[in-house]
Amino acid sequence: MESSRDTGAAVAGAHARELGRRAALGLALCVLACRVLQAQAFPIYDDAFITFRYALHLAAGDGMVFNPGAPWEPVLGTTTPLYAALLALPALLGLAIPLASLAINALCDGATAYLLARLGASRPLATSLGVLAFGALPVIGRISVGGMEAPLFALLSVAAVHALRSERPALAGVCAGLACTTRPEGVLLLVVLSAFELRTVARALRFLLPVALTGLVAVAILAAYYGDPIPQSVQAKASNHGLGWEFSRALEVLERGLWPSPEMWLGLPFVAAGLVLALKRASRAVVLFGVGMLLSYAAAGAKTWGWYFYLPLLAWCVALGEGLGAAVGIVLRGREDALRERVGRGVVVTFALLALAASVVLASVKRDHVTGSVYAAMETWCREQDTRGRQPTILATDIGAIGWYSGTRILDSEALVWPPARAYERQVDAIRAELPDYALVVVNRARMLPFREDPVAERYEPVARFSTYGLTRDAVDLEPRLDLLVDGWTPDYIVYRRKPASD
Repeated sequence: MESSRDTGAAVAGAHARELGRRAALGLALCVLACRVLQAQAFPIYDDAFITFRYALHLAAGDGMVFNPGAPWEPVLGTTTPLYAALLALPALLGLAIPLASLAINALCDGATAYLLARLGASRPLATSLGVLAFGALPVIGRISVGGMEAPLFALLSVAAVHALRSERPALAGVCAGLACTTRPEGVLLLVVLSAFELRTVARALRFLLPVALTGLVAVAILAAYYGDPIPQSVQAKASNHGLGWEFSRALEVLERGLWPSPEMWLGLPFVAAGLVLALKRASRAVVLFGVGMLLSYAAAGAKTWGWYFYLPLLAWCVALGEGLGAAVGIVLRGREDALRERVGRGVVVTFALLALAASVVLASVKRDHVTGSVYAAMETWCREQDTRGRQPTILATDIGAIGWYSGTRILDSEALVWPPARAYERQVDAIRAELPDYALVVVNRARMLPFREDPVAERYEPVARFSTYGLTRDAVDLEPRLDLLVDGWTPDYIVYRRKPASD
């Protein structure tokens, strides 16, 4: 790795008339450093552990399944089979999958930053500012270090755009095809690239042939193994949360993709101008893809989660860079080239230092309480109960972390990996019908209230609580007051154990 002096010089070189490879590498290293720092502030998403468990079982020779040996398996409960297969590789080497995912995602973001820098090499100032925003924004860093597939999806998408712009349509087709096996929204990337980047029939054929081959192979494998190439989790989420345009949900989607945090309001005027400018730039497909994803979520009325917005937020950063670059250009219009270059150098170096400083402050001020108070406590409890040896059944709505740490059979009341759950409207209905050995209940009104008010609660006793509030296992903490329950989701769980029949 380059020394800090070399990296600083490379980043500073982004002021030049053409953004060279060395400057692009400097920007990539800056983004990589931001991700390392941001990993200290944010936990892994619970959903990421679902994919981790699929990868672990694949590496162990049990197949890409969540509950090996269960009568309903195999079930494709992850929307990212390519990412799961990728994570199986470090598992085969004996490496910890959660740490491997953080490393892979950070490297993916570094590579994405490099490709974006090369894609916009002719506009060094605008491109550099967009890349640095990608590295610095906490909302993007939170997703990146969350263990999900979003950074890999972003890299494959940007790589496809870069390859097409570099007159390598076959490579672009491979990248775009792989993107579709990383997230279903990759299909929209194919639409954008076909509409805006394929200018001749020969070029289109060279691009679409590897896309088709990749898609056919993926569909054939998934259909042969699971019986259906469409992930069970996609079907379950559509059933659980519904589809169809709703004004409130569309507004929420736009907010999460355009101004998810207050400080991003300041950049909106530059983003608006940058979106128009980006339509004439080499990165237009990246921006159009991100905007297209955002609009498709709003139109479909689909329930969305934070990591869905990685590409829209990446497009936001590209547009921000274009808008800021144009603003600096207007201020310096008519000035001599030497002055423009000095100002450009100063702006880029200042933004790079601010990006790193913001990440340092974030890592120092914001504490990741989930990993220590929830995940570590959950791991300890599972070890004390010998869940891997005893193999009890655990019924839960948030199945990622409890499934990863327990290593036992999980009944998923959301039907992501357990199709029989579709017969039950609520978690408590599944508990009443299945009578699992343990039930993991989220401490909020929607989950806790129906369970506590149902007669089946008499057959269970609370035995542990995992919460960011640092609560212990005493009786008061295990029986929260119903009138104090929160409405929204929170990383706060109580484990209930089924009482012996004699009780």
